[in-house]
Amino acid sequence: MSRSFAAPLDAVDEVRTSADGITATKRIVATDPYLAGHYPGFPIYPGVFTVETVHQAARRAVEASRGPDVRVELAAVRSVRFKAPLLPGDVLTVSCQLRDDPDDPRRVRVVADCRRGDGAASAKVTLELRVRSGATDA
Repeated sequence: MSRSFAAPLDAVDEVRTSADGITATKRIVATDPYLAGHYPGFPIYPGVFTVETVHQAARRAVEASRGPDVRVELAAVRSVRFKAPLLPGDVLTVSCQLRDDPDDPRRVRVVADCRRGDGAASAKVTLELRVRSGATDA
């Protein structure tokens, strides 16, 4: 069975990898179409987009480290805690730690600390990714 999905929003502007993990950034732009309705008169970056920013950043890092023949999927959102809103003009910085599951190398745990440009914590996100090797790992 083949699944197809709409193209996701580009929730990451830049990803940097280091020995300590990955850091991604996303600039919140007032003219982005999704901000007009979330919320009228007080636009904030939707929380689900913060989760998507973490997901896309972690996916890029896993794909880069494991090669072009892997597919990385979001398996679970383990926890999310929103601490402060992200407003137009803010830059979201996501610092992620990625750890392979010792019991299942096809699973990666992602713990992300999300901060605004002023340094204030905006969210804490924990995800689980599933890594598949092309079409051979169903």
